[in-house]
Amino acid sequence: MKNAISCIIIDDDPTAVEILKDHISAMPRLKIEQIYTKPIEALNNISQCNCKYLIFMDIDMPAMSGIKLANSLKHRSHNIIFTTSYPDYALEAFKVRAKHYLLKPFNISDFAEVVNEVITEYYDSQHLERENDLAFFLRTNGERGKLTKVLKADMIYLQGSNNHVHIYTSDHNYSVYMTMKEMEEKLSDNKQFYRVHKSYIINTRFVKEINGHKIDLGKYQVLMTPQYKEAFMEYVNRNILISKRL
Repeated sequence: MKNAISCIIIDDDPTAVEILKDHISAMPRLKIEQIYTKPIEALNNISQCNCKYLIFMDIDMPAMSGIKLANSLKHRSHNIIFTTSYPDYALEAFKVRAKHYLLKPFNISDFAEVVNEVITEYYDSQHLERENDLAFFLRTNGERGKLTKVLKADMIYLQGSNNHVHIYTSDHNYSVYMTMKEMEEKLSDNKQFYRVHKSYIINTRFVKEINGHKIDLGKYQVLMTPQYKEAFMEYVNRNILISKRL
């Protein structure tokens, strides 16, 4: 099993704490390191530790809000997931570098989806070690002797997120530590890949349908924006079958 991830719960609601405890216990890689019901106590203790915690934090708490607490911790290496009943705080949450936002009430499925997304990007991200014309070879953090081969032909689309690029195949999602611009340059000589959005590069081999600004890739759908539409539509027009019959 990959390394366990130490978690902290910060919430003044006992019921919410119990729900988080149950959900965390259901995730094999997560372990609860500490639980705080008082945000100021949490700040004092967490600030003195150099550990990297995955923190599940409420927003509406007495004495100090979760937003203020997260802002005090934003220059440290912790990863924060807000768990709150108030959707209006979403923009503020991401300004203080929260990694995700779970709206109460949430079930174990919602919890697992968000946690796995954060783990993939911030704990199991990979680095492009080397490449050839056919494949990328990726190395996961902490796994010195292991390289993962990802065939370029199998890559359905790529999505940029912060300083990572997620590579989606039919059965895997790889998170690579690099920017979309860097990835676009890597694929610039490969004529089957087109950037169709600030955040998306698609493999034209998987295009099933184009409907307005939506591109159907079979298992996935992505949006196309005007900034990148022209080059991709030139490719599409070159490949349209037109009858020559009158």
